[in-house]
Amino acid sequence: MNMIRRTWGWVSISSLWLWPATILLSAAGIALVFFAGVAAPARPFVALWSLLLCPGMALVRLLRVSGLVTELTLAVALSLALDTLVAIVMVYTRTWVPGQGLVALIAISVAGALLQVVTARRVITGAEDRL
Repeated sequence: MNMIRRTWGWVSISSLWLWPATILLSAAGIALVFFAGVAAPARPFVALWSLLLCPGMALVRLLRVSGLVTELTLAVALSLALDTLVAIVMVYTRTWVPGQGLVALIAISVAGALLQVVTARRVITGAEDRL
């Protein structure tokens, strides 16, 4: 297995790309389900997965927290906080449009995933420079 040492522990290179890819695919999935009007039986599960985990995980992975359980716990908590924050902003600005709220959450998820990709590339190239 191809491993590199980060300041917070040993990590496989493939795991650096796993969550960003999962988040980007989940964002594409929820966008497809919502905006294309797909009424599949899996729609609630796709929505729950995307809204409960993706926005938070996109940002928590940037914090370099050790431990999967800790990451998941923080990701769910941050996702719920971001979901609530987007809803509160829409209520206070009197622009309650669920599609726009979903776009904001997808944008947060995609931005965090892309930042993870940039960070992963820096970690990998930095590890190669030290060899």
